Amino acid sequence: MTRVVAALLLISWVLLGLPEMTGLDVWVQNGLPRPEWLQTAAFAVGLVLGPTIGWAFAAVLFVLAWRRRDPRLWKALAMHGLCCATVLTRFLFDRVRPIEYHLPSYPSGHTVAVASTAFTLVVLLRRTTWHVALWAVLAVLVGGFARVVLEMHWVTDVIGAVLGVTGVGLVAALALGLVTSGRELVPHLVRPRRDP
Repeated sequence: MTRVVAALLLISWVLLGLPEMTGLDVWVQNGLPRPEWLQTAAFAVGLVLGPTIGWAFAAVLFVLAWRRRDPRLWKALAMHGLCCATVLTRFLFDRVRPIEYHLPSYPSGHTVAVASTAFTLVVLLRRTTWHVALWAVLAVLVGGFARVVLEMHWVTDVIGAVLGVTGVGLVAALALGLVTSGRELVPHLVRPRRDP
């Protein structure tokens, strides 16, 4: 079932990135109020919840893996790297941003970094409590919202980043043996299976 979910996420990620923009993008772009205080807050959020957190998390994982000689941490670092590499597909999609900028828009690099960090943490902690999962989701939502407020990305750039990271992350976690099933990641959110 986890492989099917991963495949659906990856297909959705690709399909969402094909149009230059969607009706949802236009609706959010035109309807979202952007007072100065919100833009200032979004800029501050972007300084932390973006590539900074992705690189810092990778550095911490590297140091811990090196010191502890723990193969699981090396695998988690590899998975984090694969998830972050989804940002390179922006050159294939080549979507124009809402404002003038030198890099393509889809998927959002800031959101990729935060989602990759969050996903890797959830995998590493395995039997994740709902508190950890909630904080991970909240960080991704806040980071993505900040990019839309600053008009650096369309809303589908943010959604696509989450779909891509989660899909690639599931495939990588399964391939690297970090998990055997998606049920391991959020056991409190999944009903237990009944024995026949």
